[in-house]
Amino acid sequence: MDRKLNRIYRSWEKFINNFEIEPYVIRPLVANSWHRCLRMRVDPCATLGDLRLLSQAQVEKRIKRRKKLIDAAMPFMNHLYNFVKGTDTLVCLADDQGMVLDVLRDPVIQYRTKHLCHHVGSDWSEAIAGTNSIGTALFEKKPVQISASEHYCKVLHELTGSAAPIFSPERELLGVLCIVGMYHNVHPHTLGMVVAAVAAIENQLASQKASYELLIAYNKVKTAIETMSDGLIAIEANGQITQLNSLGAKILQVNREDCLGKHVSDVFGTEFPLLDAVTQGKEFEDKEFFLDTPSGGSRFTSTAKAIRDKDGNITGMIATLREMDTVHKLVHKMVGAQATMTFDHIIGNDPQLHSLIKRAKRVARSGSTILLQGESGTGKEIFAQAVHNASGRSGGPFIVINCGAIPRELVESELFGYEDGAFTGARKGGRPGKFELANGGTIFLDEIGDMPLDIQSSLLRVLQERQVTRIGGQRAIPINTRVIAATNKNLAREVEKGNFRLDLYYRLNVITFQLPALRERPKDIPYLAQYFVEKISCRLGLNPPTISPEFYNCLAEYNWPGNVRELENIIEQALHMVEADILVPEHLPSRIYSSQKNVSKKSIQTDKLKNAEATVIMNTLESSNWNISKAAAILGIGRNTLYRKIDRYNLRQDKSHG
Repeated sequence: MDRKLNRIYRSWEKFINNFEIEPYVIRPLVANSWHRCLRMRVDPCATLGDLRLLSQAQVEKRIKRRKKLIDAAMPFMNHLYNFVKGTDTLVCLADDQGMVLDVLRDPVIQYRTKHLCHHVGSDWSEAIAGTNSIGTALFEKKPVQISASEHYCKVLHELTGSAAPIFSPERELLGVLCIVGMYHNVHPHTLGMVVAAVAAIENQLASQKASYELLIAYNKVKTAIETMSDGLIAIEANGQITQLNSLGAKILQVNREDCLGKHVSDVFGTEFPLLDAVTQGKEFEDKEFFLDTPSGGSRFTSTAKAIRDKDGNITGMIATLREMDTVHKLVHKMVGAQATMTFDHIIGNDPQLHSLIKRAKRVARSGSTILLQGESGTGKEIFAQAVHNASGRSGGPFIVINCGAIPRELVESELFGYEDGAFTGARKGGRPGKFELANGGTIFLDEIGDMPLDIQSSLLRVLQERQVTRIGGQRAIPINTRVIAATNKNLAREVEKGNFRLDLYYRLNVITFQLPALRERPKDIPYLAQYFVEKISCRLGLNPPTISPEFYNCLAEYNWPGNVRELENIIEQALHMVEADILVPEHLPSRIYSSQKNVSKKSIQTDKLKNAEATVIMNTLESSNWNISKAAAILGIGRNTLYRKIDRYNLRQDKSHG
């Protein structure tokens, strides 16, 4: 932390001396404020010892103007002050122009900031005091935290301020609530506490209640704590539980009212994992815990900070708690473990494909295990994402595991996770596996046919028992995860070869989809080509070119061993080659263009044969009254093949005859 602060200080010096901003060090919000201060000619070396700019009459007028705000805020200010008392901190309320309306502070912080003017009536707008939490929050109209050398004026470099603007129910800016303390003592959740208190103040204003008695104020502060997105527990040095919000009680699986005022060991026992923060001052951040409870146990992460008085003695502890599901959702959001594709992203008019999609939409709602089979490039992952997004798990994570790409020795730890110290090189604190991270959502096991045989038994056990045990762990962790597996191999044949477990095959092969190869749905090639041209052109910043008939012909004659993925790559390659506004065969790779040229040389010899075939097909269609199934049976070919030939020969039903 000191190293970071030193870098910020050096950047501040560079800006003050040379007006240069180091964007990799200074946040944009702070940089913008510094530039405003420079334009307003704020003196960075100002002492700020006397910021009282208004007369007594003007101050009284401004206080009267914001009396409702002061009355609404005072109970919450008192509670916040009591909450942080003894931590060299002051709580301040200012109006919409930055003038201090009220302030609460310890004698210590009052002494350490005696060279600054935090009195009622002092002006802390950016134009007077430079970059600071009050003035900058008012300008940005959002919560801000300004720490150490981020302040424009050097005299404020020892402080950290956390402030949030207060709005009326009509969204009029009324003022700002702020907590200021010495930068090295500030609690990491100070800004969250301010934001929660402001939310309660705004709720109080919106309710338009006339009474602001102490009981109501206390209840509103409890509401502020309840609005926190984390669970919270506060324990005094004597072990008494003084604060526990509803989410914290839920995570710890206790009744909130039964805990408040009691000794922590009477509620949770002497081995309560958070107790060390109070008794020994052992602080921690995002540490994972498991707490035995009568209902089976609770797994959560916690960040704890000891509260100390001016002499450094521990007076209590505040800990935030997060459910593992909440932590996992945050991880998913950060790493993008979400499905973005739906069935609308599957392009094509092929009847076989549409039948698969229709069936998949029904199956998606069931939650059953799905096995996707198909050649590489047929879109198995897109199909899996579409199933996930059509299911009741669409709001949950979508975790992808490529079973063929993970090193053999890491497969088990990736899937099931490991505990702290489970093996050499294991990350401190352990790590959840992909099945845990997929809880409440879907796990997509791609290339399942390449999974090592000795890992398959562990996977089978997880699928059967619906729980995982981390490597080196003793506790089974329940999971609620849907499994979608995919392979380009024939798993039945792999079972015969001894490469895949029969029992796992049966467990996975609940509902099977065989995705068609691109060559089996040639009518979709033009649609896909046009779709990729428009999509890739947009990404490359190009106007989509026209596709020539000859270009389409080349695509139609190619066998597409790489399927849709190969087509997309070829279209992108062609778009990099095009110079005019039209795609022609010469823009295609030689393996496709050369193949089409060879076909063209033979076309003269085969024209008569094609014409004869077209005549036979047309006669058969007319004799069967264009019943595709009947005509295909007469001709001895499949329905898809007949559709393809109808398109190739441009055959159309004459509806003028009855």
